[in-house]
Amino acid sequence: MVEIVLVRHASTAWSGVRYCGRSDPPLSPVGLAEAAALAERLAPSIRPGTRLISSPSRRAVATAAAIADACGGMTIERDERWLEVDFGLAEGQTFEQLQVTSTATAAALSGGLMDVDWPGGETASSLAARVAAAWDELVAADRPAVVVTHAGPIIHALAFAGERRPDVSDLLGPADAARVTVAAPRASGSPVLPSGT
Repeated sequence: MVEIVLVRHASTAWSGVRYCGRSDPPLSPVGLAEAAALAERLAPSIRPGTRLISSPSRRAVATAAAIADACGGMTIERDERWLEVDFGLAEGQTFEQLQVTSTATAAALSGGLMDVDWPGGETASSLAARVAAAWDELVAADRPAVVVTHAGPIIHALAFAGERRPDVSDLLGPADAARVTVAAPRASGSPVLPSGT
């Protein structure tokens, strides 16, 4: 059994306000406090030999650094496959702005649709495939791990862990964590893709 803790990075000034995929704002003062509190909660349950993997975005690395420090100095492995989705033309926009600039995308999101192809950005199948590759490698390593990443990759990773389709109910808030135990690598080796892709 492989235990994996999926962590969403702590808050930035954009969290809950603007779409933030490939932009790279730092943690806000609130986010720094959230990261420290999260690290304090997680540290007692992180066993020796646990890997600490992070998206290379600075908001994720700063959150991972708080965890590393709380655990006595873990090494942070950066993996680009755990980056947030590329929101394309929606990057930096509020949802209200998105309703004007891309009504179809806004309507899909309002309806809870998970297989969104972001105009000028990443497709749903691309996000699912890269997270699936990272997930399969993580599980195959057969070592406990903490992965600090973003909302989009976490939704897909939780779907892979449960052998089901991604669901918006898996959305974690900033500095939240989900702990999963996986028995073995998925037999098929193929990603669980959102419907319609």
